[in-house]
Amino acid sequence: MSLYKLSDNITLIDAPINGVKGALGTYLVSGAKTAVIDPGPTSQAEGVISRLGKLGLKNLDWVLATHIHLDHAGGSWLLLKEYPESILHCHPKGAAHMVDPSKLREGAERLFGDRILEYGAIKGVPKNRIQISSDHEIINLDGASLEIHWTPGHSSHSQCYFEPDSRTVFVGDAVGHTMGDGGPVIPVSPPPHNPLQALESIDLIRSLRPEILCVAHFGAHKEPGIYFDRISSRTRLWMRLAERIVDEGMRLDDLVALTMKEDQELADHIKGVEGADHSLKASLLGFYLYAKWVKNG
Repeated sequence: MSLYKLSDNITLIDAPINGVKGALGTYLVSGAKTAVIDPGPTSQAEGVISRLGKLGLKNLDWVLATHIHLDHAGGSWLLLKEYPESILHCHPKGAAHMVDPSKLREGAERLFGDRILEYGAIKGVPKNRIQISSDHEIINLDGASLEIHWTPGHSSHSQCYFEPDSRTVFVGDAVGHTMGDGGPVIPVSPPPHNPLQALESIDLIRSLRPEILCVAHFGAHKEPGIYFDRISSRTRLWMRLAERIVDEGMRLDDLVALTMKEDQELADHIKGVEGADHSLKASLLGFYLYAKWVKNG
């Protein structure tokens, strides 16, 4: 199954990326008007369109981006092409990069190398099809509504969407991701990552008192308080470890080793998991560079 009903007007779409399911959750929110949150890269957006067709959706009003990273919004152009009446909604700091995604491509290539080929075609969207967000604005879907809250930290262009009737919040990467089914909750923190802002954004999302927490990687969680506690605790731990490594003049590899020593839950989980060390190093890089930035003023 790739469609999961979360409430009367919210559906989780699990379209695979190159055959892999559970990679990124796309959410359909429906009133008389409709919105898709985070269509994923082009290779996933193709599957999203197919599943929207299975749901009988003929018109789409909004494509909503929690942030503009390619794994979340790279396929937006394809949905806008499929649904000519639709509008892309994103943070003002991301709009220009949705029109010209060349810098997004360059950044993704630095982090992931040839793996970005898995994303499929990377294309911009027409400027006149973009509406930039305002903090605390409300999108009225005539039967459902979505409150926008800016949530910097993971990126400067991150924002969440809160549906007050079902008390469901769609957070993108603002509260990290789960490593595997039931694994540790860890920050999604490629540079430039700001862990202090991330903690403030976690507290902001918590203050909305959501009952369902929809994270991008992956799924809907019905005990948000536990999730918030876990991601906040690990963010603070990684901040302390990064500060220690930088103060002692050590390297990123030393931070990885120290984290594996001090974060026992994480070490136990990723032991022997292929590619987990690379993923951890990529996540810690944002903390390491932030600590260096703080130290060097």
